[in-house]
Amino acid sequence: MSRVKLMTAMAFDVAAHEETGVSDPTLLVAGELPGPAGTFAIHRVYKGAQGVYEEALALADPDGEVIWESEPRSIELRGEMFEDLFRRTVTDRVTIHSIAEHTLLFSIDGKIIARIPVFIEAPESVTGAGVLLDAAEVALKKGAICWLTIPQPDGSSLVRPAWYVQQGRTLFVLEGEGEQQMPGLDAASTVTLTVKSKEVKATIGTMQADVRRVTDDEEFTRIASMGLGTRLNLPDGEGALERWQRTCRMFELSPRG
Repeated sequence: MSRVKLMTAMAFDVAAHEETGVSDPTLLVAGELPGPAGTFAIHRVYKGAQGVYEEALALADPDGEVIWESEPRSIELRGEMFEDLFRRTVTDRVTIHSIAEHTLLFSIDGKIIARIPVFIEAPESVTGAGVLLDAAEVALKKGAICWLTIPQPDGSSLVRPAWYVQQGRTLFVLEGEGEQQMPGLDAASTVTLTVKSKEVKATIGTMQADVRRVTDDEEFTRIASMGLGTRLNLPDGEGALERWQRTCRMFELSPRG
């Protein structure tokens, strides 16, 4: 057993972090796949017995093939009472072939001690779009909310969390009195949909989604009835269906592939 334990770690795109201040475990690829990942950083925290160790890092694709690895280097830990932070910026050319989940491996003294997931975004890639939709569909089944970026009349945008009813890749969102408020959604033809992994709280990807208001009463009732099982902490239980029919609007969101 290794005398060193990886406490936390993350690989993230440097430019995205500088722009947003958010560190998502996501590498970005500009253009079509396969293509090079942008410059990314790897931050990790180790805890272990005092001493000098040889560390090596590697990135593996979804098939387990190593597509990048660092040269081994020495790191020094202060002892079991401390958690030691290390940072590395990777400027090497790392070619990404798929937006499916990758794996970052951590080796100490020649032995792999930990693995963490790394997500890939390639928003300009036609090849990656279908994979992203598949991954988003799976993540949405496991999650409870998504994030909507809604255009506003003044040209700005508004970000809101939204609970939803899922039908395959299509989402249905209720908005109105006593429920979530989505200013501007009624006037939007498209919104940006952000899907996050429930397990690791990381962004799977973002995509455009077409917006359609559900005006058919039968369709509204059918979808809203499903929402009784997904809406948490309903104060009026099954009575919510009548309230939704009376006070809420429903919107269909169809992600583009």
